[in-house]
Amino acid sequence: MRSLLEGITSTLRSAQQHQTGWDPRNATSTGVPTTAQEAFSGGVPAVAQRDLSHVEGSVSSKGGAPMDCITGYSRFSTHSPPDFPFRMLMITQNVGAIGDTAAGAKEGGEEHRRECEKQAGNDELSSDAQKDVREFLSELRLLIFEYSRREYTAHIRVSSTGDDDPSHPSAADIGSQGPPPLIDVIVVHFQEIGGKSFHTEFNNYFANALQELLPEAGWTSGLLMRTNDDEDQFTAVGSLVYLSHRMCPISSILSFHHRTFVCVGDDPVTYGSSPTILFHGGKFSGAGESRKGYLLISLRLGTVVVNFLNVHLYNDKKSKEAAAASPSPYALQRQEALLETLAECAAFISPDDPLFIFGDFNTRLDVHNMLQYLKEVENLDVKVSDGDVRAPDSFWELFENPQHMGVIRPYDVEVQRLLDVVAQQSGMELAEFAVRFPPTYLCQSPRDSEEATFQIDTPVHLVNDGEDKRESGTSDRISVVRVLERLSSIPHHPYGRRRVPAWCDRVLWNPPALELMTGRRTSQSVAGSSATAHGGTGVGALRRYVYRSVALRHTDHAAVTLFF
Repeated sequence: MRSLLEGITSTLRSAQQHQTGWDPRNATSTGVPTTAQEAFSGGVPAVAQRDLSHVEGSVSSKGGAPMDCITGYSRFSTHSPPDFPFRMLMITQNVGAIGDTAAGAKEGGEEHRRECEKQAGNDELSSDAQKDVREFLSELRLLIFEYSRREYTAHIRVSSTGDDDPSHPSAADIGSQGPPPLIDVIVVHFQEIGGKSFHTEFNNYFANALQELLPEAGWTSGLLMRTNDDEDQFTAVGSLVYLSHRMCPISSILSFHHRTFVCVGDDPVTYGSSPTILFHGGKFSGAGESRKGYLLISLRLGTVVVNFLNVHLYNDKKSKEAAAASPSPYALQRQEALLETLAECAAFISPDDPLFIFGDFNTRLDVHNMLQYLKEVENLDVKVSDGDVRAPDSFWELFENPQHMGVIRPYDVEVQRLLDVVAQQSGMELAEFAVRFPPTYLCQSPRDSEEATFQIDTPVHLVNDGEDKRESGTSDRISVVRVLERLSSIPHHPYGRRRVPAWCDRVLWNPPALELMTGRRTSQSVAGSSATAHGGTGVGALRRYVYRSVALRHTDHAAVTLFF
């Protein structure tokens, strides 16, 4: 019996048989860097050595249209080699720090936030908020491009040399390859869209910008989310799908209203009266005025149905109360919310189909036991109150310095407890790959001043309309090179000192999802400990995968990605 992966790839090959021969030399473009591929886990790529004479712009810290500026760099081909492997990318990102009300809360506290809400009136979106969205999406596009480019470079090397070790450069890495094809399936989960309050204009602007983020895609679902401000339904959770051109003939999306899959070529977004037919979601029964909830979408790729569940679980409302006990009362609320989600989605998810659950789980460290250990063993006295953590600098270094990560990692136990409860009460086994990235919350967003301190001597620095700005203002513009270095490296960022940092953002999966990722049939029992015992470079039966976090602009959560 063939594996789930073969159910996609064999159908994909059949669909491509009618296509003519594909030659990468026919798709040449100056918009692709020519440097050796480095594995994401292998450190910072030598981006400073690239020929950037083709770069048409850089991300401006003072406004403009950065998405237009980076298009000259991040070009995609709409064609894929017939033997190009099937790849999927999943991204989860809490975007609550982007927007007028979010900016107000950050800059002037709750009173200033309310004033921003009053000025906006849900009718206007400030130019600053629009700029934040453009800059954030610019980096999101670059991130997708880098995944695509690295995969394409690896494919070219294997095809020409037979060497599948990403640490071994070859002549193929430095030759003219042409633009990379887009990753076949890209699914992005957002939480807290619009900041801390419902904002119609922000939601519309954000959705329209996402629609144009990857014009090279063969199909996009657009931003799937509820658009009304009904407090009983609105969750500020949204999901987004991009498919490559070659995937479109074999792909469909579930209309939950009609209980049938609709081919993406038939424009499923307008198949019914509203795009809401393409997802199933809602608020948790105990959410009250908060906007915590879930959103499920289902794709059929070839003969395989893949489910993607976007979740935003409860946060710790009072840090002091959360630190007073182990487990905290909020951890128990998160367990109940996830169990409720799985029960609400059970009618649509077959246990034989791959399921990926990714979003903001709000999982926190076992702060109670961690602080007790730090006080007794490390002689660190930490005081946690609501909205403030008073601790010496050495405490924050435990989170910011990777060498000290081993001290706090043992207290990241909530996810395993969550998996155990789900298995016991729902019968569904879930797992996660090993976490080798820093805590994802509460992060300080990359700042313009911090970025500008890193100077790289490149042939040109162009902004906005293409005018050469080297004579003035160069220091406060962020080059594409600098952004790429940050996106390709392990995040090293300071944390906000209002919360104890934690791994809030995760990607979980069930046994059929593991089968899809490995390309091999698996048993129906996957122990979390064994599933997380491997790294991201293809240990054992696993194909190469990447599970990592990325610091994107204007966010207080690091994005978490899973690529295979």
